[in-house]
Parts: sequence; structure tokens; C-alpha cells
Amino acid sequence: MAPRGRIALAPVIREFRAADTAAVVAIVRQLQAHESRFFDRMIPPGQFDSKYIDRIQADVGKAGGVILVAEVDGELTGYATLLLHQSSEGERDEILYTFSKVGDLAVTESCRNRGVGRALIAECERRARAAGQKWLQLGVLAGNQGARRFYREVGFGELGLTLEKHLT
Repeated sequence: MAPRGRIALAPVIREFRAADTAAVVAIVRQLQAHESRFFDRMIPPGQFDSKYIDRIQADVGKAGGVILVAEVDGELTGYATLLLHQSSEGERDEILYTFSKVGDLAVTESCRNRGVGRALIAECERRARAAGQKWLQLGVLAGNQGARRFYREVGFGELGLTLEKHLT
């Protein structure tokens, strides 16, 4: 569902390939620039390169997960990392349970609010259910109201909050 005046896209969601590296790095850089408006401790966008992709590939590999990309007319327009097998182990006050987690979700600025993020989330949900998970979690910066609104629209609710006080 696209906002009035914006044409909804029909992205193809597929698994990441090595040839996608440069496009995903560009999307990561856009995300970092966007999120730095809400959090002053973000790594500068220019410091992201193929090493970041290596790191997220290692993360999803450990969790039996996947990097998904969204493609519209042959152009990468977004990506998501899905960590399929996460656990509450190590949480002292919780019973042991497992869940899936969306580690990253980013859409190019030109394609935001046009269905790309929804398609990525839908595929993450499908894969998490197929893996037998009951819950799908993700994190979002509190100040990123657009992302928070989007996640509420696709069915996520707040589970916990981290509060912070600036001491200087």
C-alpha cells in the first residue's frame, strides 16, 4: 500500500548474491545517513564497505538465516537480514524460548513507502514461520517515527524499551 500520489512497487524478493554487494553497501550508507538524524553515535556512512556485508553474512550464517534483497526492474531497492534461530538463553528473568529476528531492514530513499519494506517483512515472516518460530523481533530507533509507524502497520508491537539519560 503506497501513500497517495506514490505508485506501489511489486518487488521481487530473493536471496543475496555476491554481485549484490555494492548495491547493498549503498543502501546501508543511505540508512546510516538517515538514522544519524535520530542517533548521534552512528558510524559515518562512508565507513561502510564490503566488510560490513561479510559481517552480516557471518551473523546470518550462525543463526541459520539469510540476507534477502528486493529488486524492482533489475535494480536493488532494499534488503533485510533474517536471523532465523535466536534464543532467550542468557536472559536471567525469562523462560527459554526461541524466535527469529530481522537484524537489518533498509529500503532506498526513492522506494520508501511503496511496498518494498512490506514485501521484505512478509518474506521474513514466511521464512520464520516455515522454520517453526512463533515470534519475529526487530529493533528500531525510538526517534525514527516513520519506521516505528511502518512496523506498527505491519503488525509489530513494542516489547521493551531502552531508556537513556544524557549525563553531560
